[in-house]
Amino acid sequence: MSLFLSRLVLLSLWLSLAACSHITDFSRVGDNAADQRRLLVTFVDQTIGRTVSGNALDNYPTGGQYQNSGWSGRVARALAERHHLQVVAQWPVTELGVSCVLYEVPEGLPLSAVMSALNKDRQVAAVQALQHFRVLGGDPVPMASDPYVHLQTGFQALGIAELHRTTTGRGVRIALIDTGVDSSHPDLQGQINYSENMAPEPADHNMADLHGTAVAGVLVARPDNGIGIAGIAPDAKLFAFRACWPSKPQALAASCNSFTLAFALNQALRMGCGIINLSLSGPDDPLLRQLVDKALAQGTLVVAAMPKLGQIGGFPANVKGVIAVGEDDSNHPAIVAPGKDILTTVPQQSYNFMNGSSFAAPHVAGVAALAMQLHPDWRSADILHLLRSSSHNLAAQLPAITAALRLESSR
Repeated sequence: MSLFLSRLVLLSLWLSLAACSHITDFSRVGDNAADQRRLLVTFVDQTIGRTVSGNALDNYPTGGQYQNSGWSGRVARALAERHHLQVVAQWPVTELGVSCVLYEVPEGLPLSAVMSALNKDRQVAAVQALQHFRVLGGDPVPMASDPYVHLQTGFQALGIAELHRTTTGRGVRIALIDTGVDSSHPDLQGQINYSENMAPEPADHNMADLHGTAVAGVLVARPDNGIGIAGIAPDAKLFAFRACWPSKPQALAASCNSFTLAFALNQALRMGCGIINLSLSGPDDPLLRQLVDKALAQGTLVVAAMPKLGQIGGFPANVKGVIAVGEDDSNHPAIVAPGKDILTTVPQQSYNFMNGSSFAAPHVAGVAALAMQLHPDWRSADILHLLRSSSHNLAAQLPAITAALRLESSR
């Protein structure tokens, strides 16, 4: 091949790659000032299900096995050109059959006018503002000099050790949509079946976030290893999807947005998770509601933390069919579960006491996994009936739950 032809091939390859990539500065991800000018736009994606090439955008990862096609990229760019927008990121929502594009609206263009124009565009299926969500964990409780004196109050209140004689959640797939999980923690080593990052990575690429690690410990911490604690459903398969990121390094507070949560939910459905734990809350969101409704329609159990009375938000706990979990009766949740002084795993091989409905929710998800091991054909309604047969307080339901699980195991 001549030097001229070689250069021509390299130039063509470079142009092809450039056409499939729209890399922009994403240093302001999570910055509300920037996100206030961002919109989510979906259009029907005719290429979903085909083998397509990747499309790296911003600092969002390309989404594992589901990538953008050249066709969907061209549609996204055409929409951007017609409406004077900047493509920030794009992923296909395979479970809804649409491509989702995150656009930024330039300063000087009114958001309402842009949304009106997009809604009138024949190629657009839906358009919405990019919304923000937050995890529902309270401040950690200072460690006592001997933290194991009152070890795992929730675990004890629910009599999980007794339930483990019958079931440990073996084989049940739980999707944890949260911040990152420290899979190197001694009580979590080998307990995380799969992990994927949907959120912009921190500069040091450290995925061992506090909130997600703490929720994971409640769910699947390894028992009988001579250290630490035991999870509610230690033999469940935990799929950890990082859709939220801490407000600052090692902080419990964390944020998510419509874009990252949509793709975590989509991936959870694609991978056949029977339970989805959402220890977070925010405003009602059209795209996320579609995904939650699809999960419920196919029998997936969705467990969500409920904010306290007076706190902003309530979605997705307020969606009909979702099991809303609170740490007390203040906001009339579907289920009240232990959420105070919950000893669990935290990064750097440590443990701490946590508070909040963020940590009540995995108690319910874990007990549901115990039931689903024995009765894998049960749907959301069956689990909710078990959990609320005589009371909405999970601890008060212990005798009924234990009796039901023993009955199933004897069949």
